[in-house]
Amino acid sequence: MGTTPYLCERAGRFYFRRRIPGLSTSKTPLMVSLGTADRKLAHRVCVRLTAQMDRMLDETLHKTLPSTDVAAFFKAELRRCVAQVRQVRLVERMDGSLTHEKARRNHLETIVLRGMIEDGLREEMSPERLAGFAAEDRDIATEIHHVLFREFLSPAFNTGVKARAQVQGKLSQLDTLHLRWAAVEARTAAHEAAEAVPLHSGDQAREAAVSMLREMVEEAVGGTSTVPAPPSQPSAEVASAPDQAAVHAVPALPPRTGLTPGVSLIEGRMTGAAILAQIDAARAQPEEADFDGSTASLQVDRTYGDDIAGTAVRMTWRMKGNENTRDQRLSSVALFMYLTGVQRVSEIRQHNLDSFAKLMRNRMPAKYWRKEADRHLTGPETMAQAKRLGLPCGLAAGTIERHINTVSALLHHAKTEENVKDFTPNLRGLIPEDTRAPSEMRAVPTLTELQRLFSHTLWQGCKSRGRRHQPGDLVLKDHNYWISLLLAYTGARRSEIAGLLVDDFGEEDGIPFIDLRPNHLRGLKNASSTRRIPLHPHILELGFADHVRTCRKRSLIALFPEVLSKSRRHLSRTARPGEVTYDKQFGNCLDHPLRMSFQYSLNGNPRGLSGHGFRHYVNDHLVNLRRADGTTHAVSEIDRMDLLGHTASGVNLTTYRRPDRPLGPLHEAIKSLPRLF
Repeated sequence: MGTTPYLCERAGRFYFRRRIPGLSTSKTPLMVSLGTADRKLAHRVCVRLTAQMDRMLDETLHKTLPSTDVAAFFKAELRRCVAQVRQVRLVERMDGSLTHEKARRNHLETIVLRGMIEDGLREEMSPERLAGFAAEDRDIATEIHHVLFREFLSPAFNTGVKARAQVQGKLSQLDTLHLRWAAVEARTAAHEAAEAVPLHSGDQAREAAVSMLREMVEEAVGGTSTVPAPPSQPSAEVASAPDQAAVHAVPALPPRTGLTPGVSLIEGRMTGAAILAQIDAARAQPEEADFDGSTASLQVDRTYGDDIAGTAVRMTWRMKGNENTRDQRLSSVALFMYLTGVQRVSEIRQHNLDSFAKLMRNRMPAKYWRKEADRHLTGPETMAQAKRLGLPCGLAAGTIERHINTVSALLHHAKTEENVKDFTPNLRGLIPEDTRAPSEMRAVPTLTELQRLFSHTLWQGCKSRGRRHQPGDLVLKDHNYWISLLLAYTGARRSEIAGLLVDDFGEEDGIPFIDLRPNHLRGLKNASSTRRIPLHPHILELGFADHVRTCRKRSLIALFPEVLSKSRRHLSRTARPGEVTYDKQFGNCLDHPLRMSFQYSLNGNPRGLSGHGFRHYVNDHLVNLRRADGTTHAVSEIDRMDLLGHTASGVNLTTYRRPDRPLGPLHEAIKSLPRLF
């Protein structure tokens, strides 16, 4: 059986003997009788006492350094490192030992140190960091990284740090790490300062020589010298002084934060697929952890990756609106990266914004990334392909404005994360002026045009399911049939109708209605979008209530399961209260049939009418509807707002009302819409 270093025997009895700082001296250690002559029992007691005392000493002797002490150590360490690096560099210049290879290693060491600060102390340099070096410098940079890593983690380095910090007693492991990190940061700052601040006195010597020549000329001619005074230059001694202010005054290698966890910079070709993959990686970044209740875990300062993708995702987390709005913002950011190549918010400059706006206005095709193959092209390749194929180029003024404003909001958010300091973008002239009136920006269909549309075979009879645009006797009352009709008779948004559930159809006081509310298939645009809309009599005559009953018999939850992608089709039979499983492709299957119906029924659809025009048509009808006197509005503004899901102005109308609007006036407004066929 072994023994412990604190067990001793005197006169046949066993004692616990140990020196304790503050309680004993080197000559008189603490001794406690174990009260037994049995060696085995004494050994067990001694082991327990040793363990208990170790825990007590850890709690009482470990020092916790306040942040002010670490900051003071950093300043002292910075001054020491700056002076040391400056002295070494000066000696190399003066004694002839500064070769091209040594200057190269000095520069690479500075870059490697900056990489350790940004990426953390790791045994192997990250592949992204290594790829940033020239091919001929990678081996040397890797060697320098290994040397520095072994040095910073060596016991000798930690011992030296503790000695320079003049800490008495035993430090906790966390405090040791804080001091070591401060020493590494000081070393990095010193090397960066040496790269930026000239160590020679050439300018000072030239100024002294010119002054001496001026004095000699004045003495010779007895007058004023005609030698022009040189421009004022800072003193080399002042410029190279090992002071912390001087270090931060010269931006040699501007400090750059690391990247968002999970995000890596794109190397090589800047394709759409690469950018979208980077944004997808940024979406998976962890959110900031909540305070766990322990003061030891309090985090005062927080650094964020300055990559554009991660910053944009964090910006959308703070935004109001639905998932579609957030995706629009990310699409704008992706397009900015695609056309400029910039991947860090700290590297965005005014000329990037100018170029971005110019390319969108003149060369970027209106439709891009629609096909998978197009996503593997770079920006210049996409624009060259559009020119070669004769595709329409130049985005609409409103689209350009949305993209520019998103990048501006991105920069504002980056300032709150302290990744952008002084840059304020100048947006003047970037957004082209739109000379159209607001009412002209989207074509509003007339009643005649809609009646021609709904006289098409999709609603009046087609040849077969696969030939919906050829005349026949088959009337398929499916999602393509009902959704367009409901849009034209309610003025609702497409997603609001396409995402209706069976239980959203109801009746109150003899008035049938649909209840627009968020569900697991889709959310709503805002709080005002939650509303009840009475149904037009024509909708009921066509058998919409029968369609609802059929869905109920089939145990369906969704009224239009066909609008869901195949991977989400199961949600039409499964309810998930409180959860919205957003899908970018939701309702896209409605686009082609309706677009072709417009083209066939309106001779090519020269005015570019679309499904969203149904909403404009309903609003236009209600605005222009008058009573018999020809001047009084037949539908009040508040009723029109309630039907369309717009927010009324004023606290009285937005706050002091019941959430369920009375259906009677709304039903009268809906019944005023003319029959479409």
